[in-house]
Amino acid sequence: MRLKEAFFYLVEHLSKIEDPYFAKKEAREILSHLLNLSPLEIYLYPEKEIPKDELERILKERLTLKPLPYILKRAYFFGRPFYIEEGVLIPRQESEVLIEVILHTLKNKGLKEGVFLELGCGSGILSLTLLLELSQFIGFATDISERALHVTKKNASLYKVYERLRLIKGDSLSPFKKRPLFDFIFSNPPYLSEEEWEALDLEVKLFEPKEALVAGKEGTEFQERLLREAHSLLKGGGFLIFEMGYNQSQKISKVAETYQWRYQFFKDLLNYERVALLWKENT
Repeated sequence: MRLKEAFFYLVEHLSKIEDPYFAKKEAREILSHLLNLSPLEIYLYPEKEIPKDELERILKERLTLKPLPYILKRAYFFGRPFYIEEGVLIPRQESEVLIEVILHTLKNKGLKEGVFLELGCGSGILSLTLLLELSQFIGFATDISERALHVTKKNASLYKVYERLRLIKGDSLSPFKKRPLFDFIFSNPPYLSEEEWEALDLEVKLFEPKEALVAGKEGTEFQERLLREAHSLLKGGGFLIFEMGYNQSQKISKVAETYQWRYQFFKDLLNYERVALLWKENT
């Protein structure tokens, strides 16, 4: 089967389980995987022969609703491919806003070197992206999952930044003494409520780790803990930054004011307030 025929074949079948736009996107990802090319490069080889048996295996698995990154063991983030496997949360495009806000904030502060902490690193993609963008920084990253730490190590070795990354198994801020160690702390934490979990697509509920998505009854439990405890680990002038649910900015702002944080919210591509940047005026 030639590439151009395979593309339309994949789109036809993938459209049975998802929107045509995403069907085309996933068709490109499958073909790029099979040919070891970037998704954009496939357009250069319309007559290239595709291994049909492997294509059919991937398609069959995808039609069970298993997320494509778990099938291909690859996810793209900030223009780079990373290793991913089941049991670890798949990175979302919305998280690129978090990275962009961090980079912009550091540029405004004129801070070119330092130390950061990521809480709940999952696949490590966020910390590794920062280490690749910030060559003079050292990162610490925590997670309670052995599998997540394993995947992070694999990605760190892939991009040759392992010597600048310190991995710690632990829950949130618990492994650290209350000392000002970090220039900034960030997280893409669980921020769904139990009610929101029940309303998610089957694709997510069947395959992705619930503990990486659900914070508790309210959905803001993790962020509230950060706002209570994170300040003691930040250097003077340091900042806290995390993702939040599309409907959580009002509650986050109230909790931030309770603990005397100044804050600013940033919107994602769908115009939802997605990222909270927080700091203390008196440091």
